[in-house]
Amino acid sequence: MKSKVLYTCLMVFIATSAFAQWNWPEDPEEKKEVQSLYTLYDDSYKQGNYEEAKVPLDKLLSDYPKLNKSIYINGRKIYMELWKGEQDPAAKSAAAEKVMSIWDGRFANYPGDEAKNIDRKAIDAFQLYFKENAKTQFLLDLFEKTYELKGNNAYYPVGRYYMNSAVFGVVRKIGITDDEVLEIYNRSTEHIDFQIANAKKKNQDLKKYEAIKEAIDAKLADLNLIDCDFIVEKLVPKFDENPDDIELANKIFVFAFDGGCTDEAWFVKAAEKKFESDPNFGVAQLLASRAAKDKDLEKAKEYYLKAVELTDDNTDKAKVLKQLASTLRIEGDKKGARQYAFETINADPSLAGDMYTLIGDMYMGSSECDQKKSQIDDRARFIAAFDMYAKANNRAKMAQAKQQFPTISDIFTANREEGESISVGCWIGGSVSLQRRPEGQQ
Repeated sequence: MKSKVLYTCLMVFIATSAFAQWNWPEDPEEKKEVQSLYTLYDDSYKQGNYEEAKVPLDKLLSDYPKLNKSIYINGRKIYMELWKGEQDPAAKSAAAEKVMSIWDGRFANYPGDEAKNIDRKAIDAFQLYFKENAKTQFLLDLFEKTYELKGNNAYYPVGRYYMNSAVFGVVRKIGITDDEVLEIYNRSTEHIDFQIANAKKKNQDLKKYEAIKEAIDAKLADLNLIDCDFIVEKLVPKFDENPDDIELANKIFVFAFDGGCTDEAWFVKAAEKKFESDPNFGVAQLLASRAAKDKDLEKAKEYYLKAVELTDDNTDKAKVLKQLASTLRIEGDKKGARQYAFETINADPSLAGDMYTLIGDMYMGSSECDQKKSQIDDRARFIAAFDMYAKANNRAKMAQAKQQFPTISDIFTANREEGESISVGCWIGGSVSLQRRPEGQQ
């Protein structure tokens, strides 16, 4: 009965494998033995009995290495699972070595396969060996070979593992130099930037790619290899020679930002080149703030507005618009400041109090609008300021504005009436309802 079941399984196996690339022995008896051996291995594998699968699998791998690629694919799964579940250090190490030997056997017997799957082997190796000091150089060499064979088409997380291995190399003092670490960082960064660009073209979610990029940057930052002096001595001269080098600009931007060197003129140039190649909200906001600090109003306004265009988040928009309004006010463009104060309120009503107060303050301080011909007309701006403070619910400043209203005597002398509409004029424009100063105030 048992042999009949085995025979039936064998026939099904042969039938379903008719189109696969199998290299069975030519001798009929040997072929039958190998088919039985394969069935024993395959049944155990499918049932999850990995320990039982080991014996027939190992014989197939050693004696019939070209039988079929599946013995390597599934064999790797078997030993990876055995490694995960093994508690004995020696047995765990043996399982890890077996995984690597299975990869090597696959590559040796199937030409061209290494170029396609070297990244998967490298990631397996990292998982198996990252805790072992003695394997650090092995990992570094394997990742280097991965990039040699697959380049930027390697699986997107490879750079993160490569950078982690470089950090291990530094911590474990295996002789890796700072320049070698930077080369690994540059290679890993180039790879993930390529993957991000591809993902953008395909409209894919970028979160997993950006997380890898952040992890790579963080690992370099942890090593404290880059400081402002390094940037000035090693990178800025190269950037001066080739200011269109986007990759170099990106490196300078990241290193300087992490190192706190953002006050330098070369940082602004690098940030502008970075923004040119990859416009984003954060860099636009940074460039706008820097331009405002340098009192370059036009450039500040340009980048503030670009920042607004680059975000769909109303909170972020309002934050930028508020900065723009404040900057224009400082520079004396009160009308422009008011415009963006209103836009700030539209984007985020929670900032209405601050913005209406800002507008009221500008009205209060606009003595240039006074023509000194009429106490009524010249004090209309204070009533306009009061109206803004009222919208802000700023009672203290409402009271201050009221102290500047026309007196009842001024209104009587000018032959005007409380409540009538009067024009404000100047840059403020519009009209207000004439109100008198509270009784008892001079």
